[in-house]
Amino acid sequence: MPLVKATLSLPLYTNNKDRTVRMRLKRTKDYKRYMNMYCQTFHFRKPYQVLVDADFIQTALDQRLDLRTNIPKVLCDASKQMVTPCTMALLKSRGEDASGAFLASKRFEKRRCKHQQAVDEDICLSQIISNSNPHNYVVASQSKKLRSKFAQVPGVPLLYINRSNLILEPPSEASMNKCKQIESGKTHASTKELATLKTVKVTGQGKVTLDVKLAKKLEEKQESKKQKREVQKAKLLKKRMGPKEPNPLSVKKKKVVATPSAAVAATEKKKRAEGEGVDGAPEKKKRKRRKSKTAGANQEEAVGDESS
Repeated sequence: MPLVKATLSLPLYTNNKDRTVRMRLKRTKDYKRYMNMYCQTFHFRKPYQVLVDADFIQTALDQRLDLRTNIPKVLCDASKQMVTPCTMALLKSRGEDASGAFLASKRFEKRRCKHQQAVDEDICLSQIISNSNPHNYVVASQSKKLRSKFAQVPGVPLLYINRSNLILEPPSEASMNKCKQIESGKTHASTKELATLKTVKVTGQGKVTLDVKLAKKLEEKQESKKQKREVQKAKLLKKRMGPKEPNPLSVKKKKVVATPSAAVAATEKKKRAEGEGVDGAPEKKKRKRRKSKTAGANQEEAVGDESS
């Protein structure tokens, strides 16, 4: 019997540290790609504004995660952590169990909401983001319900914590569909270009001719739109700028025109100060009478005679 050499295919075991490093590098590449898409299509700006949830702050404290350092790493750029007054009120209402989370929320930047009294946190955040996320917020939340709700809104990046790891969710279907619409709009002809194409006519022989009437109508419409825009701009500038006035420091003070009654009162005050009467004659000063020496001596003699 011929001997058959058995070749064992041994598995190649790599180091766990190398594996984790590769995973992190792959993750950071994905996160960069996601954030670039949000910046290009939805006009996100740096530093990114991150709306933080109450449960998110609590889990970060439990897992001993520093949000100020970890969130910028995940988003691959600088970020601002923001908290609404409603989330702070929720943390305060939980008592001593959430006292650390409440103190941590004070360090974040406050984002004002319209509610004078504290409302449920989900309602507050949903009102801020609404249907289109106009202020370009990144939402950091632990509740799956809230994340699934915001996934339906296009252009909302979502953050959550999983086993002491910050994770950025990939863009939702709504945001990807919106991105495709914007890209297709760039490639296709605009309404203005389509209107100009209508004026062009191509014959069977391949000759290109312009419809003069349609071209004139288009020109008139464009001119009327331009005039309307210029009028609106002029109105806005007038409201903003207003009439120009000279520098108040370089202008002399206006002379107050005195009324006859005020002029008479002023002259009376001057005359009294100078010692003149109202009629123009100088007032006589009242003099104090001094006792003469002879009268004083006679009084003393009279007092002496009475005593004797």
